[in-house]
Amino acid sequence: MVTVERLTDRAEVRAFLGQDRPLTAYALGDLDDALWPESAFYGARRDGALIAVLLLYRGLDPFVLTAFGAGEGIEALLADLDLPREVYYLWPPEHEPLLSALYERPHAQEEWRMVLDWARFSAPSLDGVHRIAPQEAGALAALYRHAASPGEEVVAFSPAQIARGVFFGVWVDGSLVATAGTHVWSQQESVAAIGNVFTHPAHRGHGHATRCTAAVVEAARQAGIETVVLNVRRQNTAAIHIYEKLGFRRYALFLEGPALRRDGARRD
Repeated sequence: MVTVERLTDRAEVRAFLGQDRPLTAYALGDLDDALWPESAFYGARRDGALIAVLLLYRGLDPFVLTAFGAGEGIEALLADLDLPREVYYLWPPEHEPLLSALYERPHAQEEWRMVLDWARFSAPSLDGVHRIAPQEAGALAALYRHAASPGEEVVAFSPAQIARGVFFGVWVDGSLVATAGTHVWSQQESVAAIGNVFTHPAHRGHGHATRCTAAVVEAARQAGIETVVLNVRRQNTAAIHIYEKLGFRRYALFLEGPALRRDGARRD
């Protein structure tokens, strides 16, 4: 018999997720003291042993939903919990039917989770790349407004991430034209997830995004962070090639996107 419960023992959750740090990096980061209050972890047990974990992260709008472990456990969690009407999911492809039974996924994307091989990391020149301060959140927002073409939407960004993590950018004539930052940054859990990498369309082809991404990785190296990951669209071969040159390798596929509960499903 499988039972479901709210998990409050961070050490237990960490031990479960730590079995595959590159796969569970985002969830590991949410164990950080700064993010723990916004993170609701739930577990499925069989004969007392934890077989699956589901995380509902409430620090973004919509909430972020992800899960790991045995399909039997994830199915029990989804059936038992009264989850929000709208979520943004990061989901293992092998458990896609379980998610689709509960949520409509109108803009599903398939992404590679890439993980950094520290032995292969070699930073290019970081001349002209500068750390973005929290008070410069407006410049980031202005840059992201140019991400209007299909497939370029910047999601899962909050100005609070600047203060909690690291963002770097390139300015040209006083305007921010390229950036890279972090979705997750936790020295406590020794994990970082790079995200929101974007270059203004008029300034592409100069390697700005590559240098900004390398600056984030270098900051992680200086902070002693063990696990650095990122997600990239499976069809974005140009970006994958750039990340591979920096020392990242493809690790696992994820499904990602917004989702709405199907009619007739329970709602919070």
